[in-house]
Amino acid sequence: MKTRQELKQYFENGDIPNQEEFWDWQDSYWHKDEKIPAEKLNYNFSQKADLVGGFVPASQLPSYVDDVLEFDTLSNLPQSGESGKIYITKDNNKLYRWTGARYIDITQGELGTLQSVTDRGNETTKSINVQGISYGGSSILNNIIINDKIGDLNVNSSNTISIGKNSKPYGSDHLVIGNSTYVTSDGSSTGNTVLGNSSYSNGLNSNDNTVIGYSAFGNAKNTNGNTIIGTYAANWGGDGNSLNIILGQNAGSALSAGSSSNIIVGNNSAFANAQLQNSLYIHNNKSGNSVTLSDALISGNFVDRYVNLNGKLSITPNQIPTADASYTKNIVARPDGTFGWEDKATSESVPLAGTMSNKPVTGDIFITNNVNSTTLSTGYVSCSDNADNNIIMNSSTIEMIASGSRALTIAKNGITNYESKYNITCHAISSRGLSGAFDYTPNIKDLDYIQKKYADKQHSYTREEVRTGGLWIDNKPIYRKTVFFSQIPDNGIIQIDNIFEGMEVIVSNQMFTEWYDMKAGFAGNQLRGKAFISLQKEFVQFQLTDNPNYDYSAIDNFTLTLEYTKKGDLPV
Repeated sequence: MKTRQELKQYFENGDIPNQEEFWDWQDSYWHKDEKIPAEKLNYNFSQKADLVGGFVPASQLPSYVDDVLEFDTLSNLPQSGESGKIYITKDNNKLYRWTGARYIDITQGELGTLQSVTDRGNETTKSINVQGISYGGSSILNNIIINDKIGDLNVNSSNTISIGKNSKPYGSDHLVIGNSTYVTSDGSSTGNTVLGNSSYSNGLNSNDNTVIGYSAFGNAKNTNGNTIIGTYAANWGGDGNSLNIILGQNAGSALSAGSSSNIIVGNNSAFANAQLQNSLYIHNNKSGNSVTLSDALISGNFVDRYVNLNGKLSITPNQIPTADASYTKNIVARPDGTFGWEDKATSESVPLAGTMSNKPVTGDIFITNNVNSTTLSTGYVSCSDNADNNIIMNSSTIEMIASGSRALTIAKNGITNYESKYNITCHAISSRGLSGAFDYTPNIKDLDYIQKKYADKQHSYTREEVRTGGLWIDNKPIYRKTVFFSQIPDNGIIQIDNIFEGMEVIVSNQMFTEWYDMKAGFAGNQLRGKAFISLQKEFVQFQLTDNPNYDYSAIDNFTLTLEYTKKGDLPV
């Protein structure tokens, strides 16, 4: 047989006793249908008081009771009573004693005790209260009520444990602990577990709920399968809220009717007038005001299969494993915070410190701002823009393209320009410009370039009169000028005094004649002793010796360059 202390351990807060433990509890007491053997009663019946007209005779009262006083009603009792006296009210035959502050009812009525049952022949149709636990009743089965009256249960209640004043679980298979807990229901409610004062009030037509916390899940009618933990959690939960898990002080408060299949964790997560379905909400709401899913630190939806993190995400670095070849995916994100997978092979980037050993870049590097782009590929670099301008560098050349056409190539054997002009400019005052390590004069070809200043000094030709920089033997400056004639007078005489004005001395002359009628083009002033060109300061004259009447307008063109001094110049 279990001791009383062992039996009490079956019914501590939070325990759910099993069948064997209930049987141990029942077997430790006598049933009303059993007769208790006299040898099992540790009681001297010779010492019991007798009742005369429902009252104990004064002769059998303890010695410290001095008197029994009768009054018509309770209101007629003295304002302040006396200890050691018993007061009887005749209108209801109740007994009272004065505690020093108030009157208390000590009437021995029909309340069943083990002794009164024994005195009445071990049989009663009333409930029996033994050490605060009520047993019996004609229609209430397998219930245990502590600190309350079994009559407060609905007559159809069964298999229910209720602990706490004014706890009235209707229906069956309930465990209710707490004052004024689960006070309104009906006979159709089953299988609820409610712990906490004033919790799960007005739980009509509600089944299979677990509610823990002060004033939790109030006004929760027509609810099923919820797990509610926390003070004021899911308070005013709404009609028909089912299959929710709500944890936290004031969590899920004021959810609209029909909310179901949600997990809500966090203090003060109050959803005023909000109907949630299949949602996840984890957050502590410091302000206590109503919130939405987007306010949560963590939110989500089980049907849409998403989780949203409203805050920073960090992982302890030393808890991250070192990646190896088996890690083939990267996590990437859109601007809205949505994450996705991508293949690692297509998304590797070049570290700022450069590539590592044995890990070269195997693809192209492409940089663009939608106008200009740069591509680095194996063997070449390309820089281009939307106008189809490009610079391409490879192992042998640098090529520049302008508007889709080749403009310049630079190779080890030289620079080739394809544009209409080609300028090389140096802005340094002390620069020598282009120069070579050797004298390349013997190598110069017809299309080679020399510096402009040297060319001007040595053999510059222009139709404008210029000073050569040289001096004649009389130290007068020398001028140079070139004239070109595409039409020759038929008499062969070209006046030049009006072209070379002020000429004093002809220092030198150069002539070139194209004379296709003679099938000749010659430099100088004569051709094979047949044609002669005479030069004077006033004119130039052509003469063909074997044809005195020749029409010289047949000459195609004539070029004359003269170097000369001018009248009026002084020696330098």
